Amino acid sequence: MPVTIEDLSNKLGVSRSTVSKALNDRGDVSSQTKARVTQAARELGYQPSAAARNLRRQRTDKIGLVVNYPIFRVSDFLAELIPGMAMVAEEATCNLILYTSLAGNTQRIKSLCRSREVDGIIIAWPPRLSETVALSRLLADEDMPHIFLPRRVPHDDISYVAADHVQGARLLTQHLITLGHRRIGFERLPEVFETDHDRHTGYAQALQEAGIPYDPQLVISADTNDEDYGERSFCAFTALPEAPTAILFFTDPVAIKVLSLAKERGMRVPQDLSIAGYDGILSSGVTEPALTTVRQSTSEMGELAAESLPGAITEGGAAALHGKGAA
Repeated sequence: MPVTIEDLSNKLGVSRSTVSKALNDRGDVSSQTKARVTQAARELGYQPSAAARNLRRQRTDKIGLVVNYPIFRVSDFLAELIPGMAMVAEEATCNLILYTSLAGNTQRIKSLCRSREVDGIIIAWPPRLSETVALSRLLADEDMPHIFLPRRVPHDDISYVAADHVQGARLLTQHLITLGHRRIGFERLPEVFETDHDRHTGYAQALQEAGIPYDPQLVISADTNDEDYGERSFCAFTALPEAPTAILFFTDPVAIKVLSLAKERGMRVPQDLSIAGYDGILSSGVTEPALTTVRQSTSEMGELAAESLPGAITEGGAAALHGKGAA
C-alpha cells in the first residue's frame, strides 16, 4: 500500500495539515518539524500524489495525440512521428497520451477538455476543412491548446504542421521526367483532402514545366474503403490502351506492394516500369529494387508539433497557438 500523509501524521504525532505544509516547504512550519517530516517521508518511502499535485497546479503534464485516421493505414508513419513527439515531451517532463478516432465525437472531445485529462492536444489527420474549423473552435472555446498535422489547414486562425506536398510531388515527378518518362501515372487519394490536392498540383506543375500535356487518363482516384485499392489502381493503370511507363503511388506501403505485384506479372522494375511512392518510411529503404520516394521529415514534424504545445500551455491557453501555422 502506498504511504499517505495520514501515515506520516500518525507516525510523527502531528496533524495532517502540518505534514502537508512541511512537505510543501511552507513558511509557517518550523525548520525542525520540516526536517522530521522529510526524514520520516524518506524512511517510509512516501511519494506525493501526482493527481493532487496536478490539481493544485492546474496542470497534468500530459499531451494528447488524437489520431483521426485508421491506425492500421498509418502505422508506419506513426512509428516515425511519435518518437519525435515523445522526445520533446520527455524533455519537457510531459507524457504523451494516445487517443484514437475522437475528432468526430464532439461530446468525447468536450469531456476530454473539461476533465483536463491533458494540457494540450495534437490532432493527426484533421477531417475536411469545415469539420476541422468546427473542431478547432470547440477546442478554443474550451481553452484547450491544440495543433493539427500532418495536413495543411487552409485557415488563418488554425495552427498546423505539414510538409510542402506541392514541392514534394513536383520534385518526384521531375525526377521521373529526367529519367525519360513522358507517360507518368498518378494515384490520387481524395479522402486526405488538402494533401491530395497539393500533391496533384505539384505533379501537374512538373508536367507543365516540362512541356508534357496533362492526360486525365493517367490520373486515377483510389478508394481506401476497398482493401485492395493499391492493386486496383495498379491494374487500372496497366490496363490503359497506352500504359504509363512510370507510376507515382500516393503512399510507400502501396508502392511497396505494387513492386511485388509487378514482379508476379513478370515486369521488371525499373526497366519495364518505374514505381515511386511517397513518405520515405523506413521500410521503403529495404525493398528490392530500391523504391523511389519522397521522404517527409516525419520525426521533425512530431517534434515541432510537441514543441508548440508546451509553449502555448505556459503562455496562456489556446489563443497562444492561433496564427502560428507552419508548412
